[in-house]
This record gives sequence, C-alpha cells and structure tokens, in this order.
Amino acid sequence: MTTQTVNATLRGFGTPPTAAMLVIERLTPGRRLGRAAAVFGLGLAAAAIALPIPIVHFVLVPGSFLAGLILAGVRLSQREIVLSAEGACPFCGTRQRLGLAGRKYRLPRRVHCSSCGQELDLDPIG
Repeated sequence: MTTQTVNATLRGFGTPPTAAMLVIERLTPGRRLGRAAAVFGLGLAAAAIALPIPIVHFVLVPGSFLAGLILAGVRLSQREIVLSAEGACPFCGTRQRLGLAGRKYRLPRRVHCSSCGQELDLDPIG
C-alpha cells in the first residue's frame, strides 16, 4: 500500500480559495483484483438470493449479475483512490471531510460543503 499526500485548493464563486489536503492510495494489481472480486461476489450473492423468488428472479438475477460485473470492471480500472480529503469551506470556514473516501482520484472535481451546502471546486495546486 503506497500513499501520498496531495495539496489542493477549495474554490467558491466570489471567495478567496482555501487549502485542502487529500491522502491518495495507489492500488497494486492484486489489491485491485481483490476489490473487483469482492464486488462481483456481492453481485453473485444477490443473484443467488433472488433465484428462488418467483417472477422477480426474471429481472433481479440478471440485473444483479450484470451490476456485479460492471462494478467489478469499474473497480478493476481504479489505480488510485482517495483515502481522505479535508479542507475548510471558503464560504463559511467550516473545516470538514469532503466525502471522497473510497472514490477514484481525479482532480478537478466538484464537492459540496456539508455545513452551508455551497458548491465548491476542488482543484490541484499549480
């Protein structure tokens, strides 16, 4: 598990930017495969549970299988994920976690302040 810290800025319309910090994990191929297998296994488990239910199994079994397969592909393609992201809102000044834990690392991206609800832009420094 390799982690790195990335400095970024939180920008809001008409306010000066504030500092934000992200902790990023670079996933090894084995860890990516494990995460993909776990979500595919959940899709198979949901399909197996729905199999004996009359009528519903016509939609839920293939739907669960396809959802597991698609989400496994998404997880397999994620090379870096956000472990944590914190920063202060440029509008209200509230220091907060930005709700990006476990998501694919990419900047810039839009987030919302959990206190005042304003839309913020999370941009890389530089």
